[in-house]
Amino acid sequence: MSKILLADDDPSVLALLNELFTNTGYETFTAADGPSALMQFHASSPEVAVVDLRMPLMDGIELCRRIREVSQIPILMLTGYDDITDKVNAFNAGADDYVAKPASPRELLVRVQACLRRSQWPQATGATTGFADGYLAVDYARREVHVKGLARELTPIEYGLLSLLVQQAGEALSVEYLLSSVWGREYDTFDLVKWHISNLRRKLQNGSEAEGDGPIVTVRGYGYRYKSPSNYATVG
Repeated sequence: MSKILLADDDPSVLALLNELFTNTGYETFTAADGPSALMQFHASSPEVAVVDLRMPLMDGIELCRRIREVSQIPILMLTGYDDITDKVNAFNAGADDYVAKPASPRELLVRVQACLRRSQWPQATGATTGFADGYLAVDYARREVHVKGLARELTPIEYGLLSLLVQQAGEALSVEYLLSSVWGREYDTFDLVKWHISNLRRKLQNGSEAEGDGPIVTVRGYGYRYKSPSNYATVG
């Protein structure tokens, strides 16, 4: 039974969410505002969270940031607004997914299930236990990432994207391939890839703005590829 944190200031929405996930086998923990949700998070250690963006006392963006300070659990942002600025702010705060209200119960279940799958993906395959090229090191068994020896905390989405890119280093991977592999075939919003690649690039930088995009190179009109440090100028 997976534990899920549900946070929404609308009592009717919170009740519906609680019923939906309880009836499908989740152990639920609910909160009607940001501070209460944060306390529930620390008390219950959920494996996934569904968080309303607009909440009193502490909004979903700040709640997401607070959770990200100590945990990389999947976070799905739920809001009545389908605004590009809200989406960007949510992803920059560390959210893994974003659903605009009203969302069908089936869509919410599918999205949460996909978040949970991503939190366990990918593991080591065959004899491959990791990747290292002198700049970046990825340990698949421990799910650890280091840049120039310094640890980087990645969300499940960021880790999934990076693992795909380094496992096929040097190859151009299409946006469609990354989207279907990391989010699932039910997703068709290509901007998801762009936003999370942007966040991943920031985390892979070595502390200098001169590095630009770093090792993740845009293949214009197609997608992205990982380019090892020996093939581009690093700083530091």
